[in-house]
Amino acid sequence: MGEQSLKVFLYVHVFAGFLAAFVAFPIAALATKGSRLHAAAGWTFVGCFFFLCAGGYILEFEYLKSTVVDVFGIEMNVSPFNKRTDPEAVINTAMVNTIALYFALSGWRVWRRAPQSEVGRYPMFDSILAVAGLLAGGTFFATLWLAIDRGAIDATDPSFVWEGHAIIAAASAYVFFDAGKDLWIGVARRPPKAWWRIHARKMIAAEMGLAAAFPYRCIPFGRVGALLMLVAMVVALVFGVIVARRFGAMLRAERAGA
Repeated sequence: MGEQSLKVFLYVHVFAGFLAAFVAFPIAALATKGSRLHAAAGWTFVGCFFFLCAGGYILEFEYLKSTVVDVFGIEMNVSPFNKRTDPEAVINTAMVNTIALYFALSGWRVWRRAPQSEVGRYPMFDSILAVAGLLAGGTFFATLWLAIDRGAIDATDPSFVWEGHAIIAAASAYVFFDAGKDLWIGVARRPPKAWWRIHARKMIAAEMGLAAAFPYRCIPFGRVGALLMLVAMVVALVFGVIVARRFGAMLRAERAGA
């Protein structure tokens, strides 16, 4: 991809991330569930995710070529690794893209899986998607863990080795939990008690990943970068949980009044 084309692509890439994280997700979360506004915002969120993740794979290829493009005053080839053209770095960030896409796509799929489960149908596609999530989570865990061990991470404090391991272990564990549960639903053919909770959990996770992507892409992964990622994820988590709890209270009130 030519430098000018890549620069334009990156502007659109950043815009899509902003649109998904700060417009589509809040609207979908706050809109009446099942309404046209909720559906439209959800489609926009997932559509942006497809573009972002597809674009992320293209960017990883550009990183292999040591491409540097200045966007908004930021070198968009910044990676958490010291050697920015290290194939390990490309694999790791590609897995981040895959995990994010898994959460967004599997969360969006819930609206179709719920009615199908009522008639005993569990599409193979969702099980395959869960396996992809598990593989991506495992690869992400292994590449970043080894990178920290061999000093490939920009960390100014040796104690960050322990902190870095804790961060990636927690993140990977959550991916394993979610994808593992999805796979269990498909294999055991046992629907969950409340599909809406799974939908909310996955979409919140996708939003948390998207919020963390901004500091992840723009700041080397050291103590400061990790802290900013954590703050972004906590803000997204708190917002999502508040909205989900409100929706759950509304459902309980409706059932009590029925």
